[in-house]
Amino acid sequence: MASSVHSVEVQTSEQELWSFIREKGDWATLIPGYLHHELVSNEEMIWVFKGDFGFIQKAVKLQLNEVSVEDNAKLTFKLEGLSDNINGSGYFEMEAVNESTFKLTGNLDMSAGGFLAGMINPVLEKFVPETVEQLVGAMGKFASKETV
Repeated sequence: MASSVHSVEVQTSEQELWSFIREKGDWATLIPGYLHHELVSNEEMIWVFKGDFGFIQKAVKLQLNEVSVEDNAKLTFKLEGLSDNINGSGYFEMEAVNESTFKLTGNLDMSAGGFLAGMINPVLEKFVPETVEQLVGAMGKFASKETV
């Protein structure tokens, strides 16, 4: 399973950062390779993005299902592959550094199954950390109103 955690410090208010994390449509467009998304409900979203898997580039469709919200500080989710046998889980969490700065942490675990798993899982080992770093960095800039 490919796994990655990345954190950035964000200068914003606690309420603004938490609102940004909770509004999945606000950060869906920041996903590297973003093509489009659909908000199915407050707890469900479908992401479609262009994945560069080294030997192939293709549109990947994943359903994000919110699993839990803890203390208005952590949003945990599961991912289910709709176009491919790729599944995973992750979270976004915020932690106060001081009254105007928060640490935003994103985590993503992904793995492929099926007959292509042997080829896709090694590619995910590089893809997941790059994606998490780019997404969390962009989320931090956007949430603090910096230019993305």
